[in-house]
Amino acid sequence: MRALRPFITGVATAALAFILGPEIRRKMKPALEKGIEKGKERIAKIRIGNDDEVGEEYSTAEQRYEREIVKLKEENKAYLEEIRDLKNLVNKLFDEIASLKGKS
Repeated sequence: MRALRPFITGVATAALAFILGPEIRRKMKPALEKGIEKGKERIAKIRIGNDDEVGEEYSTAEQRYEREIVKLKEENKAYLEEIRDLKNLVNKLFDEIASLKGKS
């Protein structure tokens, strides 16, 4: 009997859930829908109140982004110029080495 007690308890719980589940859902559905509507209204109020602030934050973020892009482009140009100078120097060194090999 003791070995069957957990099994019987589980079967009884499953039967009660099966029988009472739809009724509980029907009773809880209006409260759930009401909560969802309240949540939607609160979010709408928050959005309406913060639209101006969010717009300003977005524009300043966009300006920072643009400044960063300009800065990165300038750095890129400087690095490319340095690379060109180094390539020219390497080419001159190769030419000088080739001319020294030709003289020997």
